[in-house]
Amino acid sequence: MSIKRKISPRKVLQVLITVIASSVCITALLSAAHIQEKKSVNRVYIHITNENKCKFIDREQVAELLFRNRHVEAMGIPVSKLDIRHMESIAQANPWIADAQVYVDNKKDLQIYITQRVPVVRVFEATGNSYYLDTSLKIMPLSEKYVDYDFVVTNVPELKEDSLSKGIKKQILTLVRFIKGNSFWNTQTEQIYVNSDKSFELIPVLGNHRILLGDTSLLKEKFDNLFAFYTNVMNKIGWDKYEVIDVRYKGQVVASPSLPWKGPKDLAMNNMNWVKSIIGTESNDSAKNKSTNSLPVPASVKSIDSTVKKKVIPIKKKEAIDTKKTDNKKTHKKDYKKNAKTNKNK
Repeated sequence: MSIKRKISPRKVLQVLITVIASSVCITALLSAAHIQEKKSVNRVYIHITNENKCKFIDREQVAELLFRNRHVEAMGIPVSKLDIRHMESIAQANPWIADAQVYVDNKKDLQIYITQRVPVVRVFEATGNSYYLDTSLKIMPLSEKYVDYDFVVTNVPELKEDSLSKGIKKQILTLVRFIKGNSFWNTQTEQIYVNSDKSFELIPVLGNHRILLGDTSLLKEKFDNLFAFYTNVMNKIGWDKYEVIDVRYKGQVVASPSLPWKGPKDLAMNNMNWVKSIIGTESNDSAKNKSTNSLPVPASVKSIDSTVKKKVIPIKKKEAIDTKKTDNKKTHKKDYKKNAKTNKNK
């Protein structure tokens, strides 16, 4: 036998009130949104979040890209006519822009936030083409307004969008990041060269040698071995001894001497103090030259070339007098004979 439930008027009233309140809220929101869309933009603010890192693009260029090139007047345009997503896609299509965020705040101000791409290395292809690479392996063209002075990689093969080119880009980025992460190698490395077999070669700042690095595998071990060779060998016998240093082989450093070679006079340069030794030598030489130039030079030796060393044999005073007397006697004897002959003829 089923039991009939009574419908509570109170519950019905609560449901009706809830439905009416929800409808009113939705209507109010839609009306407010419609009113807000009819309002126009008051001001436009353009922000470049990392403008201190590089200057590839400025606010004027962003305004030209988003408004003037599209013949759009931002000031006074109704908010409903703004295509914010389209503006973001236009900005992100720029090769120097990594990200763009566009929105309208509660004051009806259009806020545009731009993040630039930051280059990691400058690439010079063997064909002569040059560009930058950023951390995401994106190619950045050169700018007429700004030049970024960073690591340089030369003789790079023409890079495309295939897997081989992507692999070369990854190796370049890995090598550059490792060098930048070490203060010594960041200072010592002048240039990175890519050989025809896609192996890497380093051109150092100090020394006339080349460093054959190979690929980017075991980078820490290779650079540790190279640093040990610098410390224990080159720092003691000189930085012009070797022409090629090969660290491609595991646990080995193969050095090819350069000919001709002249060893350094001072073999006490150790503990990586070569810079102090060079500066000290130059300072001592300049001090010596200064002290030498400040000494008074006697008048009797001013005419002698100071760069030519002559061996002077001293003559005793007595011997000098005797020699003079002997010369006088010979002269007197010759004069006597001449006078006697003249008198005889007469």
